Amino acid sequence: MATKASTRQRNEPVKSPGHSETAQDRRSGAVRELVADVARIQLASITAASRFITGWVQSADRYAQAISDEVLDRMHGETPPGQLIGRLATVSGAHLREITALPAVAVGHFENELARRARPSKRMPAA
Repeated sequence: MATKASTRQRNEPVKSPGHSETAQDRRSGAVRELVADVARIQLASITAASRFITGWVQSADRYAQAISDEVLDRMHGETPPGQLIGRLATVSGAHLREITALPAVAVGHFENELARRARPSKRMPAA
């Protein structure tokens, strides 16, 4: 049994009656804009998370180095015995202040990235 081959191209969109080409263009433009917004949000999220993790690692490194310096100073007799605990508390307080500031830094970075990426690029023509 022979079947009649379709004359319609596979990539050609099916036009339903009652829909104009401009409505279809608006829908595809809206979908394109939605995808671009999602991409902007994801990129801003990734860079904000990266900023948070980087800040945490750097703060932990500074904290470990400061603790090490204080303990070594005490072991070498450069710090009096009664001052070690106070100095460690000071170093720990500074570390906690840095750590608690990190979420605000990450949120600020996220907001700046969204604002920066929301502006149309000069390299890409407006649709």
